[in-house]
Parts: sequence; C-alpha cells; structure tokens
Amino acid sequence: MSKSTFVGGLNIPTRSEDALLLLQNARQDGFDFIATSLPHSPTLSRRDVTLVESKWWSTCIVGMVTSPPDFDYFINDLTNHGIEEDENVASAIDSSEGGPQGNWNVGNELIEAMASKDEKAAILAETYMDYMLDWAGHMNIPAVILPPVPTNVSYMNYGRYLASQVLKCSANNVQMWLRVPFHKKSVETYQMIHRLCDGASNLGCMVMLDASIIKMDGAALVEALGLLHQLIGCNLRAVSFATNVFLTNKRGFPALPKSLQFLFMELLKRLGRTCRVMVEGVPLHHDNKIIPKHMDDQEEAMLGGKSEMKLYLEYLRHLRTREEVTNVIDTEEANMEDGYLDHLQSALQPLGDNLEFSTYEVFEKDPVKYARYQHAVELALMDKIQLGHLRGNPIREDTNQVIFHVTIVVVGAGRGPLVNSSLKAVERVNTSNGHILGKVSSFVIQPNIVAVEKNPSAILYLNSLKRHDPRWSNVEVIHCDMRHASRDPYLSRIIDGCDSYKADIVVSELLGSFGDNELSPECLDGFQQSGLMKENGISIPQKYTSYLAPVTSMKLHAEAKAHAFFPSVPTEGPEGKPCGALQAMETPYVVRAHAASQLHKEKPCWEFHHPFQQNGKSIKESANQVNNERSAELNFDLGSNSTAYGPGYQKLDNRLASLSSDTKLLDQVNTIHGFLGTFHCVLYQSITNNSDISTISIAPSTFSVGMFSWFPLYFPIKEPQIVPPGASVYCNIWRKCENDRVWYEWCSEVRSKDKTLSISSLHNPNGRSYIVRL
Repeated sequence: MSKSTFVGGLNIPTRSEDALLLLQNARQDGFDFIATSLPHSPTLSRRDVTLVESKWWSTCIVGMVTSPPDFDYFINDLTNHGIEEDENVASAIDSSEGGPQGNWNVGNELIEAMASKDEKAAILAETYMDYMLDWAGHMNIPAVILPPVPTNVSYMNYGRYLASQVLKCSANNVQMWLRVPFHKKSVETYQMIHRLCDGASNLGCMVMLDASIIKMDGAALVEALGLLHQLIGCNLRAVSFATNVFLTNKRGFPALPKSLQFLFMELLKRLGRTCRVMVEGVPLHHDNKIIPKHMDDQEEAMLGGKSEMKLYLEYLRHLRTREEVTNVIDTEEANMEDGYLDHLQSALQPLGDNLEFSTYEVFEKDPVKYARYQHAVELALMDKIQLGHLRGNPIREDTNQVIFHVTIVVVGAGRGPLVNSSLKAVERVNTSNGHILGKVSSFVIQPNIVAVEKNPSAILYLNSLKRHDPRWSNVEVIHCDMRHASRDPYLSRIIDGCDSYKADIVVSELLGSFGDNELSPECLDGFQQSGLMKENGISIPQKYTSYLAPVTSMKLHAEAKAHAFFPSVPTEGPEGKPCGALQAMETPYVVRAHAASQLHKEKPCWEFHHPFQQNGKSIKESANQVNNERSAELNFDLGSNSTAYGPGYQKLDNRLASLSSDTKLLDQVNTIHGFLGTFHCVLYQSITNNSDISTISIAPSTFSVGMFSWFPLYFPIKEPQIVPPGASVYCNIWRKCENDRVWYEWCSEVRSKDKTLSISSLHNPNGRSYIVRL
C-alpha cells in the first residue's frame, strides 16, 4: 500500500506578510506550505526576505495577490459596467472575506479597477499586479493565488491581463491559482477566462468552499456534485476551506457539515493524489470549550498548535485517511498508476515495432486479465468436449477413460503469459472433469500448444521457457508473423495436413485501448486466411466493442497541445523536428485520465467478431472478403448528471448514479475537450451455457475492477467547444483502412434544437497526422 498523500497549506490573512514566523509555526503543526501576501512595490521592506532561504521560498511558500493598503479605488455603481451583480455569488465572496473571519484582502479591488472606465485606475492595478507576479518569479515561488473571478464586473480585462501573464509565469515555472467560489456562475466565468488564456496549462483554479454552501438539501447536494465533477476537469489545483465553514462538534473540535464532508471525500477520491488543501482565516475553535480543566498553559497552546490552526489540519487529514478514500487512492494498483496520471503516451505500433522487455513485464503483472483469459479457455475447452469437437482416444479399451487432443494456438505470444493461462486452464479442467460428460467417467486433455511470436527477442525468452520449464514440454515455439503463418515450415505442414490437427482454439491479446486500435482485426483476419484454423475453431476473444464518450479536461487538452514541441519521429530524440500543432491535435493518445470528467455514459461505435464467417463460406474464404472499415455517429445529450462516470477510467459509481438518477442539470454550461475511447470485450461466452461468460472491459459501465493493462484512448479536438444548457454533442468517427495502414478520422458538432452552434474541423483526414502501420 502506498503512503497517504495529503498536502496541506495555511493562510492566516492577519499574519500573511511575515512568511518567516508563519512558516515556522505552520511546519511545526504539520502544514506543508503557507500563503504570503506579495509586495506591490520595491519601496517596501520585508523581514522575511532577508531571513528565509531560497529553498523554502521555492518549496513551501505560495504567493497571494492582495490589494495594496493605499489602493483606495472603489467601484460604487456596478450598473455602469452593464452587468448586474449575482447576489448568490457576491454573498459567497463576502462570507469568505467578512463575518467571523474579518475583512479578507484577496485583491477584489484590483480586478474591479481593471474593469473600470477609469484608465488611470486600471493602469495602476496592472502595475501593482505586474510587480507582485514579477517578484514571485524572482523568488522562485511555485504558485501564486490570484484574486477571485469577477461576478459583478466584466471578466474581459482580467482575462486579457492574465493571457499575457501566463506566458511570463510559464517561463518562470510559476503556477497560477485563480480563486473560484463554489458557484455555477463563478465556474462558468473561470472557464471563459481560461479560454481567453488559450487553455494555458499553468493557469488553474483554487475552489473556495465557504459558509454560503453549508446547508444543502438532497437536490442541492446532487447539483453540487455535478458542479464538482465539472470543476475537476477545469485544472483544479487546490481547494480552500475558510475556518468559518467548520461547525463545532460535541467535544468542541472543528468538523465539516455532512454535505461538505461528502463533497470533500468525493474530491479526495478523484484528485486526492494531486490536489492541495488549504485552510484560510483566523482560528475560531481554540476556546475554553475544548480545553480540559487539567491542562496547563503550555499544553493548552499545544492543542491548537503554534499556528493555532492545527485542529483544522488534523481534521482534514483524518478525512483523508477514511477507508472509503484509501480504498480508492492508496491501493497497490493506484500506486502503480501514479507516474501515468494525465500523461499522454503514443499508442503502441505492435506490427511496426517490437515491444521492449520491460513493457511485457508491466503488462504481465495484471492480476485480472490473465485470470479472465484462463477462465475463457476453460469454458472453450468444456464446450469443445461437450460438443464432440475434439479427437478422443480411450486410455484403455476396457474403461470409459478418454484422452482428448486439443490444439491451442497463441498468436502474439510475447513472453508467454497466455501460454501459461492456457496450461492452467487445461490443468483445471483435467482436475474437475467429472460433471462435464455423463457417459465418460474421466478424461484427460492432452494439449498441443503453439506459441507464435514475431519479436525475435521475445522468441529467445519463449525458447528459454520451453527448455527450462517442464510445463512447456507440449509447447511449440514459432518465430513468424501470424498473418503469414503459411510461410513457416511447421505451420504449413499443419495447414496442408489433416484438418483434425488444425487449431481448435486461437488465443490472442492484441486489443488496444479503443479495442481495434492496435490492429487486432487485421492480425486475426490474416491468421484466419492462412487456413490454420478448424471450421469449428474458437477465437479468444470472440468479440469486442469500441466505445466513445465526451470528456472535459483542461489538463489533457493542454498536454496534447504541448506535444506540438515533441519530435515527430520519437527515435530522433530532442534534436528531431517538432511534430507541430496540427499533428499534435490530430493524434489519439493513451492516457490514465485523472484531472478529467466524463460528461455522458459511453456509447458503442462498432464491434468486431472472430472468427469472421459468412454464410455458406469457409472460414478461410470469409477472411479473404472481410471489410474492417467502420463509422459511427453518436449523440450525447449533456443535460443529465454524469458524476458517476468519474474521469472515464473507473467502474461506474452506482451510489452516485442512484443519487443523480432523478436530477437534471439542464442549466449547466459544459466544455468538451475531446473524447475518451474505451472497449468492452467478450473473451468467450459458452455455447452450451450462455450464462457462463468471461469478459474484460475498461468502459466505465462494465469496468473490470483491478485490471490495469489498458488506459483510455484520448481523441482531442483542436478547439474546446462550449455546450450551453439544452444542447447536444454529436461525434462522427470513422475507421479507415488501406493496404499498409489504418487510421481514424473524427469531428464534433454542438447542436441545439436542430441548429448547429459550433462544429470542429475533420481531424486527421486521410491519416495525414496519425496512422497505425500494418
């Protein structure tokens, strides 16, 4: 089990100008970082600048933009700007700044000045912010907390200003956290600002959970879940709790209301490995109610810690250690995924390239996949026996004991995991065979297993297993491309010989993240064309279906754009020619989606069946006439709550699904950044008993829990598309084939009442940016 990850920060507004003392006290209390106000002018002086080493500024301190004390520009008439104030959002900001907390300075006046018609005030506000951000870069501060998104004035000037600053801050490796109150209008405004900044990867949000959302009934809580689901796809970098949001429990300690507990735990399950948690305000729970009478002054001080805020941190850390959270993000599987979260990878080219030793090794550790394959082979063997498809010879003339001969061909054998699964399946059926045939008291399956592999390095490994592992005595290792089986001397003798010696069962693991994207259809069709398979032969897998779903993820979209600077030919290294923006945004990527939210239940695109057989034609003849091109048009109505689908890589959360089943979020604006491709595969369904079935899936609705061999395939779109309330997303996708390559083309359209609101260009026409080589 991995070590729990929880990064806690502290902001005490009344002490934010002295990073030295606050950092000392906060770190003694277990906080990982603090927030300090950024200076707005070089004429100021700070004690901490001369006393705190650079290593602390660059690791444990985040900057905070505030309004200078002498900045006396205030906007008295909001209607001058043509925008009415949203009372709900305004009250949220007020409650986080005022009340028991005192008057927080979070820089609102600067943003109001930027939006004003007073040119001098706007220039002065930008000058102040320029110096603050420049100083943060000079001090190598890792992140800066920006003033909240404006709700009572236009966001356009703020967005314009940030669009220029994100470029400068990116050069200094400074992340920017924009404060976003937990309200729909604020989230929508933040999305607009992020679009103005061209989806900058270093511009994220810090959501403010404050006293305005303490009370929630069932419907409001479900709506809040939907808003949180949307925010997770909005480059959510941190979450902030004002101290006045905490209630006081019976023992006098701080505790979140049930509704906020629930939201926070859901956030931890989704982003607990990467999201920062900050406590802001003044201590409100360090009073006589929680001080036992026997405590002396020193012990009393220790209760709230040096910062007097330790109680809040301990409570939030306690929620992080709850079983429902640790069972999701602290498992061995989760630990293995850490390095892959939101990291875009090029899809494998299994026919064009040979896999590395370590790649095989990682895939072989999957605890679910090979167990399901073993079960599939067991079901196939039992069907073969019951249907009388196997050659049988009596062990002795005077008994009902029979030896059944079966030929299992493993194509794309790699380092042999499917061979081992097949051997285990034979052994299991042999030890539990009494119930299979009534007239035969016992039988023994004698397998002839043929392992076919094209990778010469993997062949050495397979030959080593055959020589040193006694279980492999009946395994024949063949070095050839499965599509050209007839060219191999050993296989050609089987093809030209008696039909009873041909393959009874063909086992393969050629699936990609989207099902067919690693050319499983072409490989298995090529093998079928060789004539090595019996007419009643079984393929494992039998069929697989490709699925697609819209996704919102500023993170994935920014990562795809960043690939424009990667070499177009990976083997050329850093000196290679960059692939460019067009190729980067027309390439599908394998990714463990994390800071992402699937916006609708996945829908099927197409499916493939193996072996492919046309009526009245042999298996070999059918394979020669197969057409593997496909197309689909999918309609996604984004009006329903999609929280239960998480990031697009998890089992459907039935608890959240039941909460959301009767709720509509018809007025929620969504942004789509592309589509996630997944698959569902039937490895084998018994012919003699349809209820016996073995499947594997990474589609959320049928997800195989514990399986990690595949991550989704992300299809980006060049420009994010806004989906207003009541509108639908239409995705068209094509699978195209030529003699030496396969590729996908896709586009998306936003429609409302049969009217097109926006449409993307066709991505990857004629495979100009991405193909899979045959």
